[in-house]
Amino acid sequence: MNRTGKIFLIGITAALLLTAGCASNGEVNGDNGGNGVYDLSTKNGIESFIDANWQEYGYSERPSKYIALSFDDGPCPPADSGGTAAMLQTLESLKVKATFFVIGRNVRNNKEAAEALFAAGHELGNHSDWYSSLGDSTVEAVSESLDACSAAIREITGENPRIFRAPNLSHGPNLSLVCGEKGMPLIDGSGHYDWDGTGHTPASIRDSVLAGPQDGGIIVLHENNTSKGNTMAALPEIVSALRERGFWIMTVGRLAAVKEKTLVAGKRYGSIN
Repeated sequence: MNRTGKIFLIGITAALLLTAGCASNGEVNGDNGGNGVYDLSTKNGIESFIDANWQEYGYSERPSKYIALSFDDGPCPPADSGGTAAMLQTLESLKVKATFFVIGRNVRNNKEAAEALFAAGHELGNHSDWYSSLGDSTVEAVSESLDACSAAIREITGENPRIFRAPNLSHGPNLSLVCGEKGMPLIDGSGHYDWDGTGHTPASIRDSVLAGPQDGGIIVLHENNTSKGNTMAALPEIVSALRERGFWIMTVGRLAAVKEKTLVAGKRYGSIN
């Protein structure tokens, strides 16, 4: 394939994305082996689900805005901060589906945790094979890292991930070029200081996220072992406040579907509108 000549347009829908699995809390995705009423790969299916379930999710009125919640750097083994398993329990209790941008080596080292994410109906995105920034890397190095992560995800889900987030949100022309070839848009978003060493607390993380959420926005947070459990501790208040403000919280893939947007491979997205 000619690296300079081809950019693929891909429709981000749950039929193609990794929001599949045994979705809980009544969310049945008919594209993934079920015969559910709601097709969560389409705007109409998502809207129908919201119409029927918004009261059960704790809203005072039918939500009219949409926002994606995402976590970087997992999956994580059990640790003092709880690991991925504890994060999953929290999200389950909050009835939230999120996008996890995972590290390839972490998927290989914590396969059961990755499988649990997928089985719970969360979306898995490519976050490279390690934590190092790729903005200044060669085409070959970028391609090798992305391929290794995609292979690890594919072993869990049966297909390649459809979206990518740059480690440390560090970008460069080679990264965009390789993502364009591999059919992946680059998903940025609104980042919040929640990793170890930044002096964050659950309260400061909560306040940062709630300072200015926007319809079509993408919240960037981190997994338990990166945030030392502080992000997980902040989640109940974050989710409650977003719902009070009329936001339906969802995966990146479903956000694109409900906004009826076709994301362009190799292009960066800070939000989806």
